[in-house]
Amino acid sequence: MPISTTVTGVPFKYSGSLATGLIVSFRSSALKITPEVVKIIRHEITTRSPVLMGANRQPLVANSVGETLYEKHGISPQVMSYVLPLLIEEGFCTASDRKPFVIHKS
Repeated sequence: MPISTTVTGVPFKYSGSLATGLIVSFRSSALKITPEVVKIIRHEITTRSPVLMGANRQPLVANSVGETLYEKHGISPQVMSYVLPLLIEEGFCTASDRKPFVIHKS
C-alpha cells in the first residue's frame, strides 16, 4: 500500500489513484474519496489559483477549496489533507510550506 505525507508532515496509507478514486486507511476505518471529488478539487484549484487549502472542518476556512467542498457539495474538507499532497506529487500544483496553506496551479 502506498504511503504519502500530508502538507503538515503526517504520513498516511492509501490505495487507488487520483484517477480511479482513493481509499485512505486509518487504524480502524477508511476514507473513500471518489474521482468526482478529485475532479472538483482540480477544478477549484485551476479556476481560483492561488487559493487557500482549508482542510479544517470547524471553523471552515473562508474562501478555501475546503469551504467550497463542504458548502456546495456536502463533502468534508478533510479530503484536502489527502488529495492535495498527491496533486503536488504529480506536478499539478504547489502549496506554501506553512499555514495558511495557499495552493498555486503549476
